[in-house]
Amino acid sequence: MKRVILSFLRYLARRRSLAVLQLLGIAFGVAAAVGMTLASRSALESMEGAVDFLKGGSTHAIQRPAGPMEEGLLARIMNDPSVKFFAPVIDRKVRLATGDQVRLLGVDPFLDKNVRPITREIASSANTSGRDEAFLSFLLDPGTVLIDENTAKAGNIAAGQSIMTMQGPLKVAQVFPNPSGEPLVIMDIGQAQEFFKMAGYIDRADLVVTDEEALRKRWSQGFTIESNRQKAESLSALLGAFKLNLQALSLLALFVGIFLIYNTAMFTVVSRRRDAGILLSIGASRGQVTAAFLIEVLLLGIVGGALGGVMGYLLSKFLVQIVGGTISTLYFFLRPSALPWTFWNVAGGILLGCAASIVGSLPPLIELRRIQPVQVLRGRTASHSASKKIKIVGIIGLFCLALALGFFLLSFLNVYIGFVGAFLFLLGASLFAGLFIILAVPFLKRLFSYAIGLEGKIAIGNIRENLGRTSVAVAAFMIALSMSIGLSSMIDSFRYSLIWWMNGQLRGEAYISTKADVTVPEEFYNELKRVPGIDGIDVFRNTQITFRDKPAGITSIDSAVLQKYARFGWLDGSSDNAWEAVKLGDVIISESFSLRFKVKKGDPVTIDTAHGPTTLTIAGVYYDYASEHGVIMMDRSLYLRLFDDRTINSLGIFIDAPEPEKSRVLEEARQLSRKYGLPFATRDEFHRRILGIFDSTFAVTQSMRIIAVIVAFFGIAGALMTLFVERQKEFGIYRALGFTTGDVARITIAESIGLGLISFLMSTIVGTIFAYILIRVINRQSFNWTIFYHLTSQPYLVTALTAIAASIAACAYPVWSVIRKYPIMQIREE
Repeated sequence: MKRVILSFLRYLARRRSLAVLQLLGIAFGVAAAVGMTLASRSALESMEGAVDFLKGGSTHAIQRPAGPMEEGLLARIMNDPSVKFFAPVIDRKVRLATGDQVRLLGVDPFLDKNVRPITREIASSANTSGRDEAFLSFLLDPGTVLIDENTAKAGNIAAGQSIMTMQGPLKVAQVFPNPSGEPLVIMDIGQAQEFFKMAGYIDRADLVVTDEEALRKRWSQGFTIESNRQKAESLSALLGAFKLNLQALSLLALFVGIFLIYNTAMFTVVSRRRDAGILLSIGASRGQVTAAFLIEVLLLGIVGGALGGVMGYLLSKFLVQIVGGTISTLYFFLRPSALPWTFWNVAGGILLGCAASIVGSLPPLIELRRIQPVQVLRGRTASHSASKKIKIVGIIGLFCLALALGFFLLSFLNVYIGFVGAFLFLLGASLFAGLFIILAVPFLKRLFSYAIGLEGKIAIGNIRENLGRTSVAVAAFMIALSMSIGLSSMIDSFRYSLIWWMNGQLRGEAYISTKADVTVPEEFYNELKRVPGIDGIDVFRNTQITFRDKPAGITSIDSAVLQKYARFGWLDGSSDNAWEAVKLGDVIISESFSLRFKVKKGDPVTIDTAHGPTTLTIAGVYYDYASEHGVIMMDRSLYLRLFDDRTINSLGIFIDAPEPEKSRVLEEARQLSRKYGLPFATRDEFHRRILGIFDSTFAVTQSMRIIAVIVAFFGIAGALMTLFVERQKEFGIYRALGFTTGDVARITIAESIGLGLISFLMSTIVGTIFAYILIRVINRQSFNWTIFYHLTSQPYLVTALTAIAASIAACAYPVWSVIRKYPIMQIREE
């Protein structure tokens, strides 16, 4: 037994280049899965850490359902017997001159020290030598702040320097440690009220409560009380769809990675079939040969898995920045750092590498145990048996597709059911790779024979003859290319739908939008109304509420302006009837709100307001892509009555006048915006900004496409090397028949391009269906909105070029081996 194992291990030493290719195949497969998983975990943990850091030791928070809360209520809160400690908070976002958005927390350091550890440290620092002056400056000097060390380091900011924001300069008194991933600036609450022009108001009060039930009874009318548990649940619901999609991308990476590891492990076994036949013929038992194979596969799985774990960790450091950027764009600014290095990364990689390697090696090992040594020594028996079994594999694939269809029909029950269906579809489709090769070979033989002659015909014939090897490589590459087509088509369709939505709803000539949680001063709005030539201004306010224990949005607009200028897409209702009802006090809801909460036109909705619960009637349901959590839209006059909140988030300017009068009005509005330090954008600029945000949110998806193609590249390279090793005698025959080195090199290149072309042709079918699944099942269940399928040629052209480029690159090493070894090959048997 020992000698059998040593003979196998000596083979690895002799064929170092092949061993390296095998290790890289396993390593890249593991790295794809580990990298995406670690990046997702890192970003989400950073976000949860930021929330935990902000809430500190508080147990609850009290605030108005929408808008700021009156400062005079603090005396009532202070005297409430259920409240042990309280801390008033102004919690807003500011945008730095660098473009980064940071959270500015206005606190009373003496009250807040009972709630947040960081302010306890700040308050106690007043008694520390050398910090008294900084603390007094923080309390007394307008515009003085404390800044967290991560933000200070990123912006090269030191104590005593100033930072520029949209509202004006802020002077840094001190830098403090921040273990969370969210950039944070702390200001004295009195200075924050002045900075944000919120005299007499705060955003909320954080509490340490001893009797929650009694507190809720006393403060049930016109207030929202949220416990830490509810806060965590709200955050989880807010990020639910995003986390779900990160998990899906991680599983897709794992899916493609396992295909590659399977292919690599199979290559390891079949490339050694002749050695196994010799050992069996000289007396080694089948158990000994099988055990030696398993030890070799496990060794490759351990080393490749360990290497993949390290590579996956390095990959996660890149991916976490992309994921963090997406979170910053959609939710709040986050600067996550990669998870600290741990040997569990290596352990997980080894476990995945070994498990997938063993699974990949089982089919050829089982076949090897059944075959006679003389058959093994004759050559490619396994390929012929694979051809015979291709129908059985196709039947299994058909069963997987039927199962996937069943899951799709039940996907309305839970979005995870839809994900299971998507993976079953990809698995079932991959099992048809062998049948597709058989169907495609006659056409490709004619095509390649016409293009490059006899060498092309032989190359395509070799793909058909080696079906057991090529079908797995085609399946892996096809899945990667199908993902590329599916994801690209989904993104293009979403982009097309978004443009349609913007052209209908965002029809203003210009928009004043703060891009952050900063308000537009009401005096600016009043002054803008006096600009001659402006025919309408839509006053937009959006705030988050809790509806049936889930996050949702309330949006207030000027219904008369939107009725005249906007062109909403209606899922249920009509423009004139809906807007007339909104003017009279009804509301309209977004499609995502309708689907999430199972309500429709004519149904009542009850929301908490500053004056208690209020029931409103739904006048229509409209298409919307602003929020996956759903929106209730109402006229501003109704919003002011219900919430006593005059906050303005943005303004849309509508002008009927033709050029050049329109340009004059826009320039006057631009100058007025500049005077108030507010960002001004024309309609085209505003639309481009939204599309830029859209593109950045799909950056991680684009990265996943690239990783999948890289992984599949090694699958094709492995298949070609398998064919090269198995066909030593065949190459000898070619040499005897007069084929030159160049002829055989062309055959090898044609085989690689043939594999890529077959993979691409199959992916056009699978990828198109996969795009439809993503659009009609996954996205609809995840985000509760309709994406209109839009067929474009770009995803297919890009994928075709990718397939050809990867195929040519994958054959580089096999062609080099042919050039190097072909002249000395000859027939040594028979």
